[in-house]
Amino acid sequence: METYLFIALIFIYILTAFILPKIILKRIWTLAYIVSFIITCISIFYIKIYATDTLMKVGEINWYYILYVFGSISIILGVINLWMYKVPLLHLFKDEDDTPKENAED
Repeated sequence: METYLFIALIFIYILTAFILPKIILKRIWTLAYIVSFIITCISIFYIKIYATDTLMKVGEINWYYILYVFGSISIILGVINLWMYKVPLLHLFKDEDDTPKENAED
C-alpha cells in the first residue's frame, strides 16, 4: 500500500511540476507537508492518550516501536523546521504576486 502511495505522489509531483508555476507548486507541496505533519501529530497523541481503547496497547505494538519513535522525532524536527522557516513560509502563503521578482531594482 505504501509503495503505491509513494509512486502516486511522485507521479502527481511530476505532473504538477510541468503544469503549475513554481510558486504555486511550492505552496501546494508545502501545504501538503504541513497537513500530513498535523495528522501525524494527532495520530501519535491519540495512540498515546487512548492506548487502552485502541486495538493494541502501546506495550503490545513493539514491532511498531521504531515507527512510533521516528514519528515522535519527526514531530519535534517538524516544529523546529517550521519555526526556523516561519518567515519564508509566511511569505510563501501571503504574497499575492505569483511571478518571481528577478529584477527588483528596475
